[in-house]
Amino acid sequence: MPASTQTLPSPTTTNFPNGIRAGSNSSGLINDGAIFVPGSTGTGITAHAGGGQANATLLTTQFNRIDTVATIADSVKLPAPSYIGQEVEIVNNTTNSLQVFGSGTDTINGVATATGVAQAGGKFATYKASSIGTAAKWHQMLSA
Repeated sequence: MPASTQTLPSPTTTNFPNGIRAGSNSSGLINDGAIFVPGSTGTGITAHAGGGQANATLLTTQFNRIDTVATIADSVKLPAPSYIGQEVEIVNNTTNSLQVFGSGTDTINGVATATGVAQAGGKFATYKASSIGTAAKWHQMLSA
């Protein structure tokens, strides 16, 4: 008898039309109020003037084009990851370097939460979650 196989759909706006929310529960997931919709696009995004994690512009779409970074280190914040393997893409469509932070105590490339990572002007980066929950881990893959 041949082995049976099943093809499962990947997370897309078709499969999750209302998005995926990272919620507070017994697992300790962070609820930052963001609904992440896989396959969604955000354009015309302005990074928070003055930088820092606390007031950073929260990204809620998968594909993000940052069109305004008025001064170096203005900031954006990744959503709390809802699933392992979640990807958030950022295009810094400016000439100034942008500072990218995780939500809550999430880290990017092991860098301290309050520090974040720089993404130079004109660069594209994919941020991929390797864990979820409190102190989730993101990894930045930056274009050349």
